[in-house]
Amino acid sequence: MNSFSSSRRTFIKRCVISGIAVYSAPLLWKMGNSQAAGLSEALTAQFKASNKLKFRMDGIAKVTGEKIYGRDYRAMDMPGWPDQQGYAYILRLDDAGHVYQGFDLNMLPQQARPNQVITAKELERDGVSLPPFFGSDMLLPEGKTAHYLGHAVAILLFDDFAAFKQAKNLLQFNKKVIRYGEKTAFVSESKDPYTSWRIIREEGESGPSGEDKYSPLQDGIFFPHYKAHRPQWPEVMDQQGSVSERGMYYAGRINEDITGGNENWQVLEREYRTQIIDPMMMEPEAFNGWFDEKEGTFHTVITSQSPQDYQEQAVHMLKHGPLAGKVKNLVVHSPFIGGGFGAKDHSIFPYYGLVAAMYAGKPIRLANDRFEQFQAGLKRHPFTMKNRLAVDKKTLKIKALTADMTVDGGGRVNFTGSVTMVGATALQSIYYIPRNDIKATAYASRNPDSGSMRGYGTLQSMATMESMMNEMAGDLKVDAIDLRRANVMESGQRNTQGAIPNGALRYREMLDMAQQHPMWLERAAKKAAFEAANPGKKYGVGFGITTKDYGTGAAAPSAAVRLSKTGKIEVDICFMEMGTGTQSSQAVVVKDKLGVIADKVTVAEVDAWQAMQQIQTHNPYFINQQQQDEMEKNPRWTPVIGMASAASMSSYYQTHATKAAAEVIFRHGIWPAAVAIWSEKYFNGAMAPNNLNDAGAARWVDGKLTTQGYPPLSIEVLAQRVHDMGLVTGAMVHAFNRWAWSEATYDILGQEVNLEVDALALQYGDGANDRQKAAMNSKGYHLLDRTSVNYPETALNNAMVTYYAPCAAMVEIAVNEGNGEVEILNSHTWLEAGKVIVEELVEGQIQGGLAMGVGHALYEEIPSFEDGAGNGTWNLNRYKVPLASQVGVWNQQHTILPPLSDTDPSKGIGEVVMISIVPALVEAVYQATSVRFYDLPMTSQKIKGAIS
Repeated sequence: MNSFSSSRRTFIKRCVISGIAVYSAPLLWKMGNSQAAGLSEALTAQFKASNKLKFRMDGIAKVTGEKIYGRDYRAMDMPGWPDQQGYAYILRLDDAGHVYQGFDLNMLPQQARPNQVITAKELERDGVSLPPFFGSDMLLPEGKTAHYLGHAVAILLFDDFAAFKQAKNLLQFNKKVIRYGEKTAFVSESKDPYTSWRIIREEGESGPSGEDKYSPLQDGIFFPHYKAHRPQWPEVMDQQGSVSERGMYYAGRINEDITGGNENWQVLEREYRTQIIDPMMMEPEAFNGWFDEKEGTFHTVITSQSPQDYQEQAVHMLKHGPLAGKVKNLVVHSPFIGGGFGAKDHSIFPYYGLVAAMYAGKPIRLANDRFEQFQAGLKRHPFTMKNRLAVDKKTLKIKALTADMTVDGGGRVNFTGSVTMVGATALQSIYYIPRNDIKATAYASRNPDSGSMRGYGTLQSMATMESMMNEMAGDLKVDAIDLRRANVMESGQRNTQGAIPNGALRYREMLDMAQQHPMWLERAAKKAAFEAANPGKKYGVGFGITTKDYGTGAAAPSAAVRLSKTGKIEVDICFMEMGTGTQSSQAVVVKDKLGVIADKVTVAEVDAWQAMQQIQTHNPYFINQQQQDEMEKNPRWTPVIGMASAASMSSYYQTHATKAAAEVIFRHGIWPAAVAIWSEKYFNGAMAPNNLNDAGAARWVDGKLTTQGYPPLSIEVLAQRVHDMGLVTGAMVHAFNRWAWSEATYDILGQEVNLEVDALALQYGDGANDRQKAAMNSKGYHLLDRTSVNYPETALNNAMVTYYAPCAAMVEIAVNEGNGEVEILNSHTWLEAGKVIVEELVEGQIQGGLAMGVGHALYEEIPSFEDGAGNGTWNLNRYKVPLASQVGVWNQQHTILPPLSDTDPSKGIGEVVMISIVPALVEAVYQATSVRFYDLPMTSQKIKGAIS
């Protein structure tokens, strides 16, 4: 395209929120299209060679340096934008214990002065505020104390880069810029907890699979009151009382029994602490924005995992401020990459860019350097966990588990509530627990806010459970894997919430494989031999196994699949590419239904789905059954329209939607076209015989369709006939999952069809009849009304999680007694991923998981509070991440369990591959040094100090 202004409406998609038209546009630049990460015709042929994935679809763009990251863009790269680029800089506070009294820019020479300064006064005057999700005081007013270290107080706008750079060099790290007054209490001390959860379960008389005496799924959830900013749980305990009274009765019994000194029980009580971690994504956050006054269009280029949320919230912010009433259209240019493994999910950063662009009057760029990203970016929540585990000495069976978790959420709430809940539900790991009382409370603090970083709370809690199992095995003098085998959760048994996990549980199979591994069988002999041959080094082997939930209980993926006349397949998906290979895997996913890999996959689609005209009315987690029953009568209603991307979500949830769309094209396009071709050739066009009535008997062989011995048909031949007959050539779907998929019935070309999607829109070939053509809407789709719908019951919200992917890890290490350094000699990972879509992508996740687990266990650490990241002085010179030579990837082996059947779903494994590495390393260090660590990370300094 040559001119953005002349062709804007040829590629943007449109919806209206609060009177402003909202568009989502592919992130185009003057030399190409980053969204497509496009391949030339020759490269496409290589990519699809032998109908197998030869390399990642985004691989060429990455290695050749194409613009695929939002951070890569400037105004001059954007079609239709002015070439002149302004820059923004945020002033932040490094003190949360004194009154803020303004700032001083007098050290700036005239040529480096900002042309505008935005403070809380301007925002208050113009009625601009953050979306409620993020809280108050977007820019802290003078006379108040910072809510947290790194709290923003002003946005400085500069006309050009030279002024911006000179000013930043003079302002950053300069203690004379900010003025402080009297000492005050920390703001966080006056806040109630962000959230409190309590998970109580008492097994019923009929055992692990029967009805519980009490559990959240069966009885419901209750919450505490807050007194002096601490949770106060109900005091009344009554076995026949209310939900809370019964819960407290069983919690009381569990705690009494653990502390009662039962001589048959071995009780282990420990306190564990995990550290703050920075996500360290490759791309620090960035924003570009411009208000095109002539067109009334506000453009933004963002780096986010949740562009659909930003889009909606940005509209509401634009209703106020200097542009109030002037903005007719909002265009959100979606980047190709939205990754960061949680670091960019509902980040507050784009809203500061939005404000800067509101006031700038020209294209404005706001971009963190690494110092700023450390100071202001989301972090992994630090946990403190006081756990008690009781095991029967004779049977080795777990009898009860209690925990009291304290979570530091930082200065703004973000996803702390759900991270805390997920961490609590994950504590049990792979074990069946007949009785549990798990408390988890998250508090505000003056640390930078924490969010949905990879692991989402499960890394912190499950690692402690594994450490307890390893230590308990030592106390009981039994093999650590034998202890796990005695307590492994079997299919059909209930989790700590009283819910039965979906699918077959293969934990025992994984334990059996690990126990027979030479690294485990030979560990005692190898320790003696290694230490004899390597004076000054100690040898150890450690094991861990975990199972990570994937999903939110309100997953809502969308997908569109289109088949061209020439047999080319295009796919649009709602998910971002986060580095996990989503774009490439979704190209492969359609092969099961359409016979060949897709030619093009467009990620990060946000508004294409407006063709389905869906509405959302309630919070999906708090809607009750009566409300859902009433709302679902509207065929346009759905519990959730859009969803953020996550590392472990695409392989299961996005795949479900993509496959569903492809299945519609196959069943109502390709299959009837194939039957027509075979009938013409062999039966002179007469009605097909019975053996051509069963689409389920069809098979794709080498990219061609056949059944019952009929000659194979290529996708090119089939596609031409589908279009000529006016059959279904494109399908757009939306699905909803609350630990089960919604189902709905549709009339497709006169056939009643039940699908696991709650919205469906179709495209037809050229031969469509007049009625079909008339049904097409302005988006080019025929939107079907569902004739019936069945949404999962709202009570399933109490299950909290039910989808799991397990991973086990064994590590072999050497500890240098002189300096405490840990060398990873060998490792093996066992992963149960269901049906693997692209094995090489899964292997990449396994390797990355090892590196991240090593970083969490041994290296990565930021202090809390004033010495930590919030003071603005942290970068990679201080924050230690493991180097290539320290992660042991080159000595790593793995086993990916084969699926039980071809129909197994693909599981979300993007996070679990990291988690089991952590307890395995903790145990390996103990086996090497006889020192147990309960605080992470186990840095070389800490190890050296412990063994000296």
